[in-house]
Amino acid sequence: MRRPLAPASLGDGGYAFAPDPYAPVGTGPVSWLPELSPGTLILDAAPPGFDPLSLDPAQLGSVIGDRIDDDGREVVVADGTGELHIRLCNDRAVSRPTIILPIGATAIDLRLDVASRFVRRLRGQTIGLLPQALRLTVLRKRRLIQLLQAYDIHETGGSPRDVAETVLRSGQAGLPSVEWKDSHSRRAANRLIHDAICLVERGYLKFLRGG
Repeated sequence: MRRPLAPASLGDGGYAFAPDPYAPVGTGPVSWLPELSPGTLILDAAPPGFDPLSLDPAQLGSVIGDRIDDDGREVVVADGTGELHIRLCNDRAVSRPTIILPIGATAIDLRLDVASRFVRRLRGQTIGLLPQALRLTVLRKRRLIQLLQAYDIHETGGSPRDVAETVLRSGQAGLPSVEWKDSHSRRAANRLIHDAICLVERGYLKFLRGG
């Protein structure tokens, strides 16, 4: 069985991860904990008396991930809007799918939107799997790459000048100290470092929820 996550203690180096830290590391899509990711749809088997549509993930888009763990099966489907993670609680969730939406769950409005899009796609409607708030646009992807680069530089002892030169590609990084102090690039580099630290220190949870 999957071991429970221990409470995070930043003082002794502990940390609470949104992705399952016990899942194998590979080149496939990251498996986020469904309770923290509104982009993960949870399916169980419908109770007797219902006659739901059976699920074929290939109907929704390209299947780019399919793995089984102690909690069930997770299928990752990609379309032009991004990746929809489908958590199947048991084998019958494919033939008799029903959507689980816990009351009070994180980002419940987004979860409802994702569920609605899922049902409409199964009915043959042309609609993106993910709402706009959960889509990783080219601009957002570029920004995240910059933040991670800035964080790596900062963590290895690099200065704002290094961030300005390597990440922002700014010629102002070579200015003398007096001019550098009041430069736009220095302010931009410091802001990038600040935002990068916030992202790594649980800020990515807000990003997962469309923030």
